[in-house]
Amino acid sequence: MIPLYGISNLLIGITSLAISILVFAKGPRNKTNKIWSILTVAIAIYGFGAYMVSLAKDAESALFWWQVSYIGIIFIPVLFMHFVSSYLAIKRPFFLKSLYGITFIFLILNFFLRDLFLGNVTLFFTDSKVFEPGYWVYPSSFLLKSFIFFVFGGLAIISHIDLIKGYKSATGFKRQQIKYFFIGTASGFIGGGTSFLPCFNISLYPVFNIAVVIYPLVTSYTILKYRLMDVRVTFTRTGIFVVVYTLVLALPFLFATYARTWLINLLGSNWWLGPLFLGTALATAGTFAYIYFQKRAEAILLREQRNYQEVLRQTAMGMSRIRNPKELLDLIANIITEKVSISHSAIYLFDEKKEQFILRTGRNLRKSQLASIDSNSPLIAWLKNNKTPLVYEEVERKSQDNADHILKRVKEEMYSLNATVVVPSFLENKLLNLIMLGDKLSERVYTSEDLNIFTILASQAALAIENALLYENIEEQVKQRTKELVEVQQQLVQAEKMATVGTLAGGVAHEINNPLTAILTNVQMLLAAKEFDQESLEIIDEATQRCKTIVQKLMTYAKKPLEAIGVNEVNLLVVIKNVIDFLKFELEQENIKVVLNAHQDDYLIMGNDSELEQVVTNMILNAKDAIGKIRKEGKIEITLSQNDDRLKMEIKDEGIGIPKEIINRIFDPFFTTKEIGKGLGLGLSICHSVIEKYNGIITVQSEPDKGSIFTVKLPKIKESIVSKNG
Repeated sequence: MIPLYGISNLLIGITSLAISILVFAKGPRNKTNKIWSILTVAIAIYGFGAYMVSLAKDAESALFWWQVSYIGIIFIPVLFMHFVSSYLAIKRPFFLKSLYGITFIFLILNFFLRDLFLGNVTLFFTDSKVFEPGYWVYPSSFLLKSFIFFVFGGLAIISHIDLIKGYKSATGFKRQQIKYFFIGTASGFIGGGTSFLPCFNISLYPVFNIAVVIYPLVTSYTILKYRLMDVRVTFTRTGIFVVVYTLVLALPFLFATYARTWLINLLGSNWWLGPLFLGTALATAGTFAYIYFQKRAEAILLREQRNYQEVLRQTAMGMSRIRNPKELLDLIANIITEKVSISHSAIYLFDEKKEQFILRTGRNLRKSQLASIDSNSPLIAWLKNNKTPLVYEEVERKSQDNADHILKRVKEEMYSLNATVVVPSFLENKLLNLIMLGDKLSERVYTSEDLNIFTILASQAALAIENALLYENIEEQVKQRTKELVEVQQQLVQAEKMATVGTLAGGVAHEINNPLTAILTNVQMLLAAKEFDQESLEIIDEATQRCKTIVQKLMTYAKKPLEAIGVNEVNLLVVIKNVIDFLKFELEQENIKVVLNAHQDDYLIMGNDSELEQVVTNMILNAKDAIGKIRKEGKIEITLSQNDDRLKMEIKDEGIGIPKEIINRIFDPFFTTKEIGKGLGLGLSICHSVIEKYNGIITVQSEPDKGSIFTVKLPKIKESIVSKNG
């Protein structure tokens, strides 16, 4: 015969007593915790007493242990109502005092009027081949036992009605608490109630008494042990535990009951070794079975939760690639809100200038959402000291346990922020930002795993946000520095232009001198003749126009870099012709001939004609100077060509060439081989920067005393890229 009733009561006693100690230790100052601890002690007294009844060998022993068990039974309904009233903040002080008074009356009856209160002792199931016989005690008076049954049953029913009302008015996490609490306590009372049916001569074995084990375990961990366990998981773990270990305990007894004769024939007086070995094997296998089924069940229950946790992990790893702070913050808020399925989210970023945490982004926020949080607020102080996420329900419960007003102020601040969870982001112990989370739309709780993932996400977010802000700052500094460099470059270009103008000034003066001589001669002739001479006036006009043209060319060349530099379509052939025309007289004075080879009319690129003119000017003048060092006359050959992608310009001279030891330095700023006062060393450097600006390249080939070839390659207009500074 199987002592299932006794085993279930022993489990009730052990689990209830352990939970009572645990809950009281967690919140000794909390009124609700105290009531629950006393309630579970009452349940434990009932369990241990009923277990001893199952071991009783005679009616007198059973009667004594029923007296002990009834100490707990009498107090369970009223303590349960007291707990529900405290938990739901229902005020009924007079009613509860009256109930406690009635309870103490029944306690007195239990000890001093035992025959009236308990009455008869009956042995049930004496003929059962399955269940062990058990003693049940009930009042002699049917009226009294009916009164006891319905009074205490009525208290349980009223308390559960209160829970239903509380469930309807609650929201979010507390709604979930009440729902599962109701399921747990209802199953416990119904299961325990089957133990009292024999009092009314209903010979029903109380097999559902095992349910009493479940409800204090579930409710204590999900409601009183501070939130962080999904109730579904708790139910599942408890259910699997009960099923597995019920089999572990029951199968050896079944084996001993039905196979005893066979075991005696096989093992003799050592027949008990059979059930012992079976029990040992089942106990070992039960542990692995429990772990296996627990993992499988949780994998099914938490599939959705694990999925979004994996998304959050991947997001945390990939955030560092985003450089824009706003895009990064929006991404974090969007993913958390959508993937975790929460009502709203907000991210506050610390502003050092304002010394506040400023709301930077959010999803589904109320219009009343606070725009900033002072850095000296209680919430910020708590987060800096503890460096862990805050859950509103936990703060609310701890604030009831703790006389410290700081937690109450933290709770009020979280309420004003509409925050169910606050996750801090730290970088090197510096609090950089806060992530505010609303309720889950599923009304489920935030588990420990959730908070761990959010903590990892927050840490990665702090690093990513810091990098993004640093990158943004650097980018801004680079833009400012680039702007300054462009301005300096333009100034250097102008300086080089003016140096070139200075170089050309002597030749220009000589060129202007001839028409000026003609002008002065004819003016003197007219003055001497004192009469109009048409031919002399025409000579004067022509010479004057020539002087004007020469001066305009020089001034245009000098002033162009000061104008706004834009990028547009440029025909390189036209640029070269303009430069040749401008330098024509200077080159003729040096006996330098320029030969231009171009097979087409259009060599189109994207650029600025003024800058490109300076490039060609610098290169031709350098070629002229190189020729002048070894020859009295020479030739500069300019060749234009193009293919599908690029346009190529080659400028070849017959000059002195460039020594190998300095050929790699000729494009460096301020490097020059000319005499002091003859150049700034910026000509080729400017050429290099301008060509590179338009995504081109400039190279040189040279041999001493044989000349040099400078090659410029630029993208054709159809594939040209706008300048980096344009």
